[in-house]
Amino acid sequence: MPTQAPEIEPQADITRPTKRRRMIRAEWGVLLIVLVTFLALESVFRFRGEILSKDIAHLNSFEQISRELAEAAQPNELRTLFLGNSLTRYGIDQELFTQIVADDYDLTVKTVKMNPDNTALADWFYAYQTYFKKAGRPPEVMIVGFEGNHLRDAPSNHLDRLAYYYGAGNDPEDLGRFDLKTLEQKISFQLCRVSAAMANRDRLQRRVLDQVIPQYREGMDQLNGRLQIATSASPKVQVSYERLLKFIALAEQDDVQVILVAMPVPEYYEFDSALLEVVSSTSAQLIDCRLIPGLTNEMFFDGLHMDEQASRIYTTALAEKIGLDLKSMPARQFAQFP
Repeated sequence: MPTQAPEIEPQADITRPTKRRRMIRAEWGVLLIVLVTFLALESVFRFRGEILSKDIAHLNSFEQISRELAEAAQPNELRTLFLGNSLTRYGIDQELFTQIVADDYDLTVKTVKMNPDNTALADWFYAYQTYFKKAGRPPEVMIVGFEGNHLRDAPSNHLDRLAYYYGAGNDPEDLGRFDLKTLEQKISFQLCRVSAAMANRDRLQRRVLDQVIPQYREGMDQLNGRLQIATSASPKVQVSYERLLKFIALAEQDDVQVILVAMPVPEYYEFDSALLEVVSSTSAQLIDCRLIPGLTNEMFFDGLHMDEQASRIYTTALAEKIGLDLKSMPARQFAQFP
């Protein structure tokens, strides 16, 4: 009688767990690479950001600028803050301004400039509030350079940078009222408060696009500037100036004279009637420098910003327009600040 062959038990499939383990290891490897890359970027932006961007270096210097104005000025010098964006950076010649008011009006001034790129009142509001008002180091004169719609109520173009560099997170009421409208914005804002890499992620994007698209950044800067001017000229836009009113009120609490200067740009722009009402109802002054004799469109080297010759012409005109007003405001002696 033939013997029955023993049954062979099927072997367990050992290949599936092995593949699963490999996939898990690969996923963890990717996560580790992402984490290491993020930490490296965080370290660079947090501790060496100035090597990547002049604007980052400027943002990091806000505290120093505030202290310089308060502590380095002599008792007889009028502490004057130029606040604006890259239009102010290129347009104001501080040395020339100081020289003109000294020679023509016998007035000594101490000036500093705070001019982060691509910003407007939405950003300047928090810069003043954090580094001058709350710090107890207000200037005596604040000259705010603007064009088009810079002073209108609108969210900041850079909520991420507001979170990290401007101390805006300490003012939730105004953030909720003017800037943070959606849950996504609120979550992103909180992340940017603690992460320099998150706050500057748009710069990384631009650097990549700079390598792919020739003259990408210059083209986008010009396009953004022209879009702002076109928007400001649109008659359909509903405009308001609630934040400007509060900005001036904060300055008035510290006896700061606010001077709003309409700066020259190639595309002419009109004043909103609502802006004129704000000026007439507050202590702020409005100086019209939209048209300056001697300035030509050829002096705006990229179609928006003034070259050195234009800067000297504009600075001279501004000093002559406000020199007498500055002369009537005696300098106050400040105590030493912490």
